[in-house]
Amino acid sequence: MFGVHLKYHLLFLFSVLSLTVEATKGGLSKDEQKKLLDEINKDRRDASGGTFREMTYDTELEKKAAELDCIRDDIVPLQWNSVAQDYWDETRRGHNPNLPLFDSRVEKIGCSKEIKCTEKIEKDEKSPEKFVGKEIVILGRCFISPNVNPNKIDKKLIPKGKKYGDVLGLKLSSDVKNMDAIEGVTSGTGNVFNFIILLAFPLLCL
Repeated sequence: MFGVHLKYHLLFLFSVLSLTVEATKGGLSKDEQKKLLDEINKDRRDASGGTFREMTYDTELEKKAAELDCIRDDIVPLQWNSVAQDYWDETRRGHNPNLPLFDSRVEKIGCSKEIKCTEKIEKDEKSPEKFVGKEIVILGRCFISPNVNPNKIDKKLIPKGKKYGDVLGLKLSSDVKNMDAIEGVTSGTGNVFNFIILLAFPLLCL
């Protein structure tokens, strides 16, 4: 009888663990959330002279960020390759992916650090010939709320580059040809879960 009860308890526990792992896949740990918010809020204070309210982390936005939909322009990327930076510098002068974070109305943010999007640059009138055939790679992204057109602010005060991806330790492989080689984004959750399964398997057989 004890074995039957234990089996049901373990099965319930594993169901809960499985759901938790799935729901947070690619999301930020509490420590990572704090690191990111501390850095963004500091930069917002510096850029606004202390008039911007502090942003908070939102897990619903995190779930939205984890959805694999690369064809959208309402995201804040965390990390990108040199092709993306060079392409933006030449075709969208003054473009700064961090700009949406620097609006007084923005209050919430949620991010996925594992979503990777690639886009091959096609030949058209907007793309310089030297970029045709190269790939833009973006790793990790955030959604903010509300999503609004940023207020006018001195762009010189807004951090440039992949600062917030660096804060989270996100890195793309230096070998651009090997797009699957990603460093610094793996989580230990899966290993812990597998370890628990291995330990408990003999008990499930009772």
